Amino acid sequence: MKPRLSLKKRIALTYILLTVAVAGAFSAVSYVAVKVIEEQVIDARLAKLAERLIDLHQLGDVPDAPPDVHFHINDDIPGALRELPMGSHELALGERQVRVLLTEHGASRYAVVQEVDELEHAERVILLALAIGFVVSVLLAAVLGVLSARRVMAPVAALAEAVERNAGPTELPSLSAQDEIGSLSRAFAKRTDKLQQFLRRERLFTGDVSHELRTPLTVMLGAAEVLKAQLPEHSRQSETAERIRRVAAETSQRVSALLLLSRAPDTLDAPRIVLNTIIESEMERCRPLLSGSAVQCRLEWKEPVWADIHPDLAGIMIGNLLRNACQHTSQGMILVQLTPGRLVIEDTGPGIPQGVRERLFERFVHGRDTAGQEGVGLGLAIVKRVVEHVGWEVRLEVPQAGGARFVLTFPPVHAVSAP
Repeated sequence: MKPRLSLKKRIALTYILLTVAVAGAFSAVSYVAVKVIEEQVIDARLAKLAERLIDLHQLGDVPDAPPDVHFHINDDIPGALRELPMGSHELALGERQVRVLLTEHGASRYAVVQEVDELEHAERVILLALAIGFVVSVLLAAVLGVLSARRVMAPVAALAEAVERNAGPTELPSLSAQDEIGSLSRAFAKRTDKLQQFLRRERLFTGDVSHELRTPLTVMLGAAEVLKAQLPEHSRQSETAERIRRVAAETSQRVSALLLLSRAPDTLDAPRIVLNTIIESEMERCRPLLSGSAVQCRLEWKEPVWADIHPDLAGIMIGNLLRNACQHTSQGMILVQLTPGRLVIEDTGPGIPQGVRERLFERFVHGRDTAGQEGVGLGLAIVKRVVEHVGWEVRLEVPQAGGARFVLTFPPVHAVSAP
């Protein structure tokens, strides 16, 4: 598909094409008019001269023709003219361009010849003037088209620049203009105001929910720690209390991560961290999901891999991918491979159906369901949202041996030097 011209270029091109059409039509009509007038004027003059000169000849007087007109009778007519039919003709006679009127009167034949070299020269001058006028008109149209396009597009460009830098609804240009640009600017302002109100409500809602969840989570976490301290160290109740404490702590971290997603990406703190420890921690959290199943979960890496990302966001992203693999793999292996700039999580589960691969990262889309492990379809959607928020990329690959492979790519960075 050919790229479309910009609106500025299309306006200038319209000026040029319109001028070409108008100037071309004017030049053509002018040239035709000059030719027609020339022929009619010369023919009328020749007819009057012929009538006067023939009358003089019939009366026996010597015809007195003007200097640029030659009057020939019968055998005096040049041979090149004798074969021509009666009427007006234009032809080259020797080195001269002439206009000839051939007529008969009684038994005599007459030829009135007028030299038109000067008229032909004037015609060429007029044609050259029309051509120069045509070219000048096109050039002038090009200049006017460019200047007009700049003037017309200036408020549009200013509006686009204001929208691009996220100007507020009251900061947009041309709001008071009573033209199409003003209507467009007011429509943008109205839309921007609605979006800002929506984002404000979302941030307030996220903050309120986070605050309301943190309070009971803090109580649960404290109660679990107190309960564990009061129980014998190796009792079953102590393990249960520790699990409650761990789940409460993990949930608190997830709430904090979701709160980060409500903030603009450029306002987030993105320290340089080692992904290896976060992956190991998330794998440890997912081990209860594999309890009692013949599934091995293995991490492969050759060196510590660093990335610029908030730890809570990295945890929620990697944790959701690992839980997705654990929930849908009943036997075989979950292999996690970490290299600089790339994290691969591959499982030997049933794989992703062809019909949902394109929509896999949408909300409430179930990629695959295993008996007793049905989810609500939000895990991968959260992963996609976090990935877009931090500027990473995620994609699904289908291994030839079956299962699913999720690939996270991110900008590789160097390790932080020890102080």
